[in-house]
Amino acid sequence: MKSFRILALMLLVLAIVPSCKKSERDVYAEAVEEWIGKEILFPDSMMTVTGEMIAPPTADFTIVSYYDSTGCTGCRMKLPFWNEFMNKVDSLKPSRNVALVMIAGSPDKKELSYLIKRDAFSYPVVMDADGKVNGLNRFPVDNQCNTFLIASGHKVLLIGNPVINRKISDEYLRIIGGGDTGELSEGGLMTYEHDFGLITPGERVSHIFTLKNEIGDTLKVRKIISSCDCTVGTVSTITIPPKSDYTVTVTFNDTMPGDFYRTVNLFFENQNEIQFELSGEISAQ
Repeated sequence: MKSFRILALMLLVLAIVPSCKKSERDVYAEAVEEWIGKEILFPDSMMTVTGEMIAPPTADFTIVSYYDSTGCTGCRMKLPFWNEFMNKVDSLKPSRNVALVMIAGSPDKKELSYLIKRDAFSYPVVMDADGKVNGLNRFPVDNQCNTFLIASGHKVLLIGNPVINRKISDEYLRIIGGGDTGELSEGGLMTYEHDFGLITPGERVSHIFTLKNEIGDTLKVRKIISSCDCTVGTVSTITIPPKSDYTVTVTFNDTMPGDFYRTVNLFFENQNEIQFELSGEISAQ
């Protein structure tokens, strides 16, 4: 059974990272081979950011997502996107329990508390600044490979971050919903990309995406959320008749030198969401 699941996930690699470099595909493929069937280890108790002591998860399914202390914590954790994903999980109404545990290597409790409050995030975020949980497992730090779906015995069923990849999201929902885990999803998230190129620290840049409602029904915008505070998205109208144009304006402003990658997701009441991917480089001056 394990070998079949690994083979199925290996076939999924090309769909997961179709535009990435071969080395990035290799990283994911190696992670799949290493982690599928492996047990995630937990200490007897863990302290959350809110000060609660929790025991190792006992749910039928648990999603474990690890984030080290490097980079923009809010940008990497994407708590609003996790809220949306867990809403999808709840809508499945599975007969088994599903838990989510976030593990943060950041020592900045004040920042983590702010993110949890700002994003109304109700799931446990474990503080692992001392590396206790990570030391037991040596989690991958790549955002593509830092998240695991585990069974009640803590064995890994699936690896990959469902809030940044629609194919992986579909597989999580398929397994949790009791579907056939051997059949790979054909669905995909509609994405639009823009590269801002080289910008200076603190420079505010914007881009306007022009889209058209191609479905035979009026689109109703539910919300638009971004991966962090440094990125903002606005939509020109919340009600879009069939065949009508509308625009999404994305604005980026940050001071941290280096390459950046941010996302903005537009959610509808009656249609799959759309993702806008923003990239570029902030010069070191």
